[in-house]
Amino acid sequence: MKMTKARKKYTCDNCQGAISKGEKYAKKSKRMGSSKPDTIEARSMDNGDRYPVIVSHGFSYAVQICEACV
Repeated sequence: MKMTKARKKYTCDNCQGAISKGEKYAKKSKRMGSSKPDTIEARSMDNGDRYPVIVSHGFSYAVQICEACV
């Protein structure tokens, strides 16, 4: 994993330790929910009109991991 220099204070996702400004850390993305991609569905209104709706099956977010946990 590529290490990045911290520009602000973070908390390690694995050990909950502090990552101080200037220390090296790794970034990793995690996904909550299903791993299926987003889909577009057509929904109908009461008057018969149809409109597109984007359905998100999950979302991704980034976490920081300290040098000791990598």
